Amino acid sequence: MKTTLDIPDDLFRQAKAKAALEGRKLKDVVAEGLRMVLFGAPPEPRKPRRIKFPVLTSRGKAPLAIPDDAAYRADLLDDLARHESALR
Repeated sequence: MKTTLDIPDDLFRQAKAKAALEGRKLKDVVAEGLRMVLFGAPPEPRKPRRIKFPVLTSRGKAPLAIPDDAAYRADLLDDLARHESALR
């Protein structure tokens, strides 16, 4: 079912970052939280997601790693949250 919710900005950013870090959709993280509140059920066990960084090499230089997009976005969201809390 689709619905509209008003969620505090900081809670939304944290949920979005958690979903990105775990390679999941935001709606799945929200549904898991509702199940925990309503039924007290622990989250479903799942394999930890491994982040693989592609490595590019050039002649005679150290390898260059390119970050995974989801992890990079989550890191940026974390930096933004810390910056906002420092301004308060």
